[in-house]
Amino acid sequence: MDGARGYPSLDPSGTRRLGAAELDSYMPSSGWRETRMTDAPGRATFHCARISSGITVTRSACRFERAYDASISHPTATAMLVFGESGCSRFEVSGTSLTILPGDVWLMRAEDLCRHTPPGISSAMTVIKFDAARIGAALGRRDEQPPVIRLGRNTCARACLGGILDNPLASPLDRLLAEGQSLALLARWLGPPLEAAAGASGVSGDDARRLGRVVDILTADLSAPPSLDALAATAEMSHVRLNRCFRKAYGMTVFEWLRGYRLDRARRCLEDPGQSVTEVAFRCGFSSSSHFAAAFRERFRCSPQEYRRQGSPAAGSAFAE
Repeated sequence: MDGARGYPSLDPSGTRRLGAAELDSYMPSSGWRETRMTDAPGRATFHCARISSGITVTRSACRFERAYDASISHPTATAMLVFGESGCSRFEVSGTSLTILPGDVWLMRAEDLCRHTPPGISSAMTVIKFDAARIGAALGRRDEQPPVIRLGRNTCARACLGGILDNPLASPLDRLLAEGQSLALLARWLGPPLEAAAGASGVSGDDARRLGRVVDILTADLSAPPSLDALAATAEMSHVRLNRCFRKAYGMTVFEWLRGYRLDRARRCLEDPGQSVTEVAFRCGFSSSSHFAAAFRERFRCSPQEYRRQGSPAAGSAFAE
C-alpha cells in the first residue's frame, strides 16, 4: 500500500472539481494507494488501484458533517460499475438523477458526473472504471441505452469483489488476474440486460424503445415487479398488445420472459461461491429456495447445488435447453 495522499483544496464554489489528469495522478503504478480528503468536512478515505491501462478500482468510505458535492470529468466516455455497500450517495449523470443504496449495482456511462453525499451518514461504495472504448462492442450494442442502468442487487458486495479488493496488485500476474476478474464481473452483471435489449430486434423502433423501458423496470427489482397493467401503462399500450410485442421480440409473454431472466441471472450468481443458494434465490426474486430449486431444475435439468458443484462451463453446455 502506497502512503496516504490528500486531495487539494475546494474551488470557491464549494464543489470539489476533479479532472481526469488529477484523478489519474492518484492512481499508483502498482499496488494500492490510500487517499484522504484533507479539507473535507468529516472523514473521506479512498483506496485506489490501477488494474490495467483501461481499468481502475476505487473503494470509498465517507462520513461528512455537512453535505458534500463533487464534480468529476473524464476526457472520453467512461463506464463505471458501481456497488453500493452502506449509506447512500446521489449522482447526476447526463441529466439523470439516481441514489445508490446498500446492495445496489449500477452501470454509469458518462464523461461528466456529479456526486452528492448527504451529511451524517456513513457511505461506502466500490467503483470499477472501464475505458468505454475498450469494451465498446458490448456497451454500444443499443444506441438508446440510457446513461445509467440499475443492474440489480447484490447483498454481499464484499464477497463479490473480494478477488479484486484482496489482490495486492503488486506484480504483472496479480494485475492480469484482477483484469480478468473485473471483466468477468462486468460481463456477469451486464450480460442479461444487453441480451434482453438485443432480443427486441423483431419489433419496430418505437415498440423496441417501449419494451426497453419495460425491461428496465422489470430488472430494477426482481422481487417486486409491477402488475401487467402498470407495465402496459408505462409502455403506453394495452396489456394484450404488450404481451403480443414481447412474443414477437422474445418469443414469450412478459412474465414468461421475467421468469427466464430470473433464472439466467441466478445461474450467473451461482458462479460466485460467496453467495449461498438461498441468497441467490431471494436476490433473483424467488419467494423461497424450494421454488427456486424446482424452477432451476425445470430449466437447466439439474439442481442449483449440482450446477455449482459441476462448474459453470460444463454445466452451461450439459444443461442447456
